[in-house]
Amino acid sequence: MGKVILFFIIGLCCFSSGYSQVLSWKILHPKTGKWVALGEKGSVQEALINSKELPDPFYGDNEKLFAWIENYNWTFEAHIKLDSIISDEFYELDFPSIDTYGEVFVNGTSCGKGENAFVAYRFDVKSLLKVGDNVIRVIFTSPIAEKRKEAERFVYPAPNDAGSVKVAPYCRKPQYQFGWDWSLRMVTMGFWEPAQLVHFKYNRVIGANSVTREIADDKSSHSFSLFLSQTPPVMDFVWESKLFGVKTISPNTSKALTRFEEIENPKLWWPRGHGDQYLYEDEWRITTIDGTVIYHDTVKFGVRTSEIIQEKDQWGTSFQVVVNGRKIFCKGGDYIPDDIFPARISDEKLRKQVQTMAECNFNMVRIWGGGMYAQETFLEECDKLGIMVWHDFMFACAMYPGSDKFLENVRLELSQQVPRIASHPSLVLFNGNNEVDVAWKNWGFQDQYKISKKNQEIILGDYNRLFKELIPQAVEHYAGIPYEHTSPLSNWGNDEFYNHGTQHYWGVWHGKDPMSNMGTKIGRFNAEYGFQSFPEYSTLSTFSKISDWSLESAVMKCHQKSYVGNGMIAKHADLLFGKSKSFEEFVYFSQLTQAEAVETAVNAHRIDKPRCSGTLYWQVNDCWPAISWSSVDYYGNWKALQYRIRNSYEDVAILKDKTSPECRYFLVSDKEEFFRTSLQCEVLDMNGGLLETFICHRTVTTEPSVVFEEELKKYNAVDCIVKISYTDDLGKLNSFSDFHIVSKEIGDREQPKIIDLLINNDAKTGTVIIENEDFLLDFWIYSSTSKLHFENNFINLQSGKHAFRFSFEGKSPEKQDLKFMFR
Repeated sequence: MGKVILFFIIGLCCFSSGYSQVLSWKILHPKTGKWVALGEKGSVQEALINSKELPDPFYGDNEKLFAWIENYNWTFEAHIKLDSIISDEFYELDFPSIDTYGEVFVNGTSCGKGENAFVAYRFDVKSLLKVGDNVIRVIFTSPIAEKRKEAERFVYPAPNDAGSVKVAPYCRKPQYQFGWDWSLRMVTMGFWEPAQLVHFKYNRVIGANSVTREIADDKSSHSFSLFLSQTPPVMDFVWESKLFGVKTISPNTSKALTRFEEIENPKLWWPRGHGDQYLYEDEWRITTIDGTVIYHDTVKFGVRTSEIIQEKDQWGTSFQVVVNGRKIFCKGGDYIPDDIFPARISDEKLRKQVQTMAECNFNMVRIWGGGMYAQETFLEECDKLGIMVWHDFMFACAMYPGSDKFLENVRLELSQQVPRIASHPSLVLFNGNNEVDVAWKNWGFQDQYKISKKNQEIILGDYNRLFKELIPQAVEHYAGIPYEHTSPLSNWGNDEFYNHGTQHYWGVWHGKDPMSNMGTKIGRFNAEYGFQSFPEYSTLSTFSKISDWSLESAVMKCHQKSYVGNGMIAKHADLLFGKSKSFEEFVYFSQLTQAEAVETAVNAHRIDKPRCSGTLYWQVNDCWPAISWSSVDYYGNWKALQYRIRNSYEDVAILKDKTSPECRYFLVSDKEEFFRTSLQCEVLDMNGGLLETFICHRTVTTEPSVVFEEELKKYNAVDCIVKISYTDDLGKLNSFSDFHIVSKEIGDREQPKIIDLLINNDAKTGTVIIENEDFLLDFWIYSSTSKLHFENNFINLQSGKHAFRFSFEGKSPEKQDLKFMFR
């Protein structure tokens, strides 16, 4: 076995003779001069929404009512009461985030300034505190005002910054808040997490890191580091570990404690579908020599190898993820922040998102580079459920400075984020940026922004300093994780481009390619591709009235941020399903079109294994209720795509080649071990009558194989139902069903009927029984009033009775609430 990386998940806390106080904030309104309550965390925008001065920014076109906020400076104030100040203890103001340019004052004296939303700031404020009431103020400078002069003096291309002055590249804050083709513009100022005054004796732990030194003869050696808040005096600390015993540790840098350990025959962490997600559990206690506890917590860590193979082969240049020496076919999606307001993102939502991924057979998620670094809760759930994490650094679709000041700011960001994220066994790849390199080479920035040859050289030099020097050095120092400077490594368009490295294929949406190209333009690793759809009616109702339900309404245009917009959805939906008879039918067709596009791509990618080694569709989620590429909308409702993805990502699956008009099906497996299986194929007419049965036996390998191709040739031009059942590696019987329709006109069919509705209010679950006389294509059942999640939806139904199980939130649905659509 080669190099093993040891990662650990650690809850950072402080135990000392002191305590902490969480700050509660109010905000001085620069227009009215009045104070507005905020609470422990949030932004200016959220405070004004809560005070009712501004409405819900998601509703209608209310977004425009918030535009003025980003041009003002805002003062936040909190009060801390101290009964005493202990002379031999430390007092720190702890800010997990300052978004973004906030100078901190204690009783009128500045103690420091935040300049990076991705950095946790701590200020030693003991000398500024007093017994009694203490006033903490943070004066936020508008990011626009803070960086306007720099942005006007030297322009870095930033096509997604919707402002008149492109300040986004200069600001270390989430780039999507400046506007994107799926996001509203909302330049926030405030705190993502609560700030607190912490006081303690001696020291406290504020961060952690782990690096594997070597592995040989089934033994691995590792270094564990704990970072301290204060530079310790000349003194030793006692580090107690239930797994590794007790050691006396002297700080090896100004603020770090490090111990070296070995693990005999380490148990490995595996991605979902490839083995157990084994996590070691330990208990650590750090004390001073006199026994004062400064840290005590339970920690979990995982051991596994990670590498990326990029080498020349018979097809071009590979991009293969390898975990624990095993090649892994990566299946998943690209993940954006769950809200435009980071403070709103709850642990519950983060866990649910990862659980949905696991339920839908993901083994990888890509954290996209224009948003935020992954939160601990998200990463811990990925560790637990075996979802590998590809993590971009927070740079996307723009060019960035390379000045000493900017790089120093990023260096501080890296020193906190890299060791934190790399402490998780789920992390397998760091990526420098999203589409920065491909944008510079292919998007025409040089002409569009009238960049001189001299400035082009400066911008390219800045790119190299940031993405090819600073970031990889930090990754190597703190993590030892594979790093690539950008994604994609190859542009779409020229056929040869699809043979090399990572690919973001946008030829259908941003180009003029036919939908079938989703399944023929296959990269070696497909890190982005997708198609938009509308969310379901219950989500539409949260931001619009029925009178707004038109593609040309101001509200729909406001919630469609793509420059090609709704016209592209309509173009392909019309080609696939015919012209919609109503807006409601158009919404339905939009979801089917999105599902068809991505399913075509996913099936083709998996069938193309081993030439293709990964497929990550754009995008999993939304940051607001809108028309977008998401498979799960802002409120957690599954679109048709999410149901299709669950089936197409099965570890052992039958996949239809959707680029072919014939009955062409492949058996694919992600299992490393070969196994024998029996397959049975039944061909039925559209009324369910059995036409023919075929049986075969074969050994399932890691390479896809076509099944029943010769037997089904006679049915290629016939409307029929093809059912294939097979056993997986555990002997479990699985089934696949395809309604193979070649007729252009399906004909009228009877409406299905609801036979029964069974509700369990205690469990918040239910079952609805549907009966239909005719076969139904892409049957969609939904509620007009309740929030329901169906186990299965958007499926083809033979005639008969069918049970649809669901869970619900809030009140239980009535029969009259349930609606359905079908083709």
